[in-house]
Amino acid sequence: MLSYLGDKIVGLTLAVLNVLAPFEVHVTKGVAYADGIEHRADIYRSAARGARPVVVFLYGGGWRSGSKDEVAYVGAAFARRGFVAVIPDYRHVPAVGLSDILADNAAAVAWTIAHAAEYGGDPRRVVVVGHSSGAWAAAMLGLDPTWLEQAGSSPAKLAGIVGLAGPYASAALMEPLDREVFVGSDPTLQPINHASDRHPAMLLAAGAADLDVNPAGTLALDGAMRAFAGDETMKIYPGLGHGQIVHALSFPFSLRFPVADDVARFIKGAHAGP
Repeated sequence: MLSYLGDKIVGLTLAVLNVLAPFEVHVTKGVAYADGIEHRADIYRSAARGARPVVVFLYGGGWRSGSKDEVAYVGAAFARRGFVAVIPDYRHVPAVGLSDILADNAAAVAWTIAHAAEYGGDPRRVVVVGHSSGAWAAAMLGLDPTWLEQAGSSPAKLAGIVGLAGPYASAALMEPLDREVFVGSDPTLQPINHASDRHPAMLLAAGAADLDVNPAGTLALDGAMRAFAGDETMKIYPGLGHGQIVHALSFPFSLRFPVADDVARFIKGAHAGP
């Protein structure tokens, strides 16, 4: 009963934060990053002057669901910290496959790099932040150049990648419905199979109490990349669950865990190569 009430309170709080988001910062809604009604993004920014770091936030939803409207509070939270935040919608399983999701995400990121300056952003300081299946996509875009190159860009143009509770190997998925998404899929669609020393700076974060995506997957990807280069950054938060790690990007949830501060610090220090 207490757990149920806690979930209800969190849900109501997030609903209120989503409603308030357009009043807290400036929001440009429904910007087309590619053809098709599914390919629209909302852009959040404050009144701050000067070229600012840019965040492309890829929401989670088990590849099967989710929307930019459900995470408006994330866009507002990033904008309040002085960043330009771009939150794209994209297609979902079963209407499309994993490759199509990556193509959509890559198109959104490539569009952001090309148009960041129009919204007060610095195109050399674009960081992709993803949660859950969105973290899977973020890692894939950073580690496998195929997707951004097909979209007319490159991982070399990214300042960094932040993965929150990411399933970087299908073995880390603890929900049967999530595992089904990868049944029969190409192994190249798993980020851990692209570990190398050629990728943007990365921050991999997970909650030790995550019951949906085993944080061992985060440890595995971090370890695999450290075998090539020792500059990866990983943070495991004791007591933090799967949904809580993205909630903690915004007030009041950020009071309990330092996720928002850690992510903001990473973004501020990230720059694309020459």
